[in-house]
Amino acid sequence: MAARALDPRIVSAIQADWRTGRYSQRDLAEKHKVSAGTAAKMTKGVPKDSEQIVSAGIQYRQGLAGKNEHDVIAIVSAVDDAIALDRFFKSAAVRNVESALSKIGDITDQQEHKNLADTILKGREAAMGKRPDTAIQINNHTTQASPKALSDEDLMRIAGKG
Repeated sequence: MAARALDPRIVSAIQADWRTGRYSQRDLAEKHKVSAGTAAKMTKGVPKDSEQIVSAGIQYRQGLAGKNEHDVIAIVSAVDDAIALDRFFKSAAVRNVESALSKIGDITDQQEHKNLADTILKGREAAMGKRPDTAIQINNHTTQASPKALSDEDLMRIAGKG
């Protein structure tokens, strides 16, 4: 007789608990009332990728524990405001990048292309954070001499139209 399929909600709950890094497979088996073998199968290959979030959450809650009611309200409000602003700017960055990408084929000069490229790069930075090499690139760019502007004839020749 074939084993009965496990409820997908239980599988999801087991995997979510496993991701926190706070449970062994035996703990999960007991918590979700499944066999140790089932818990092992459900967690095989599932990364413990929520451990840092759990640790940060513990620190946050411990930090709030020693505060009075007004401080807690102010801290929670400040965190919520910061998260809302982060979401707003990431969303705005995505819209700006989409707009820039839609215009990239209609560019008429080098400066316009540079502006669109800058918009795209700043959008990536806003949505994904600064990469370590970004600061190096910025520093290198500011220390180099400004390149000579190309004439219209040079641009046409480079583009193969002259």
